[in-house]
Amino acid sequence: MTAHPAGSTGDVLSEGPGGRHWLAAAADEAFPLGELGHGATGFAACALGADPQATGEARQFTRRTLGGWGLATVVDDVAVVVSELLSNALRYGVAGPRGRRASARPVWLGLLRRDRTVLCAVCDPNPEVPVIRKPDYFAESGRGLHVIDALSDSWGWTTPDASGKAVWAALTAR
Repeated sequence: MTAHPAGSTGDVLSEGPGGRHWLAAAADEAFPLGELGHGATGFAACALGADPQATGEARQFTRRTLGGWGLATVVDDVAVVVSELLSNALRYGVAGPRGRRASARPVWLGLLRRDRTVLCAVCDPNPEVPVIRKPDYFAESGRGLHVIDALSDSWGWTTPDASGKAVWAALTAR
């Protein structure tokens, strides 16, 4: 895992895979233009490998980052949302047909804070957008986007291109 603390936003976004997508996600409906200059801000990002430890590393990174920002009331919900975003990216964004890796590029997790709102985005190399399906209530998986929708104030994805997309969710601490 490669962490990039607040203050290095430009370097991460201009050099890292999915950087353009992170900028687009941050500018999307999660932060209306009138709210961009108000309150405390923060940015952190990390690159994650396409391996079984990635989800745990992402949760730890999220908990540490939000704890440092003083957003303890939203840490658990954001950690669940990050887990679901990352699980989807690893399952559909990185794995190709029959589970083969479609790309050697890492998946990126970014956290952006504006006052009491946290925007989490996961960038993956697949240009296919997420699709909410009716859940199979007897299946052990397939509810991730429903969980994201239930826990977040808003969520969506950036316009995909050849380098992939970012799927994001915004949550506000109460």
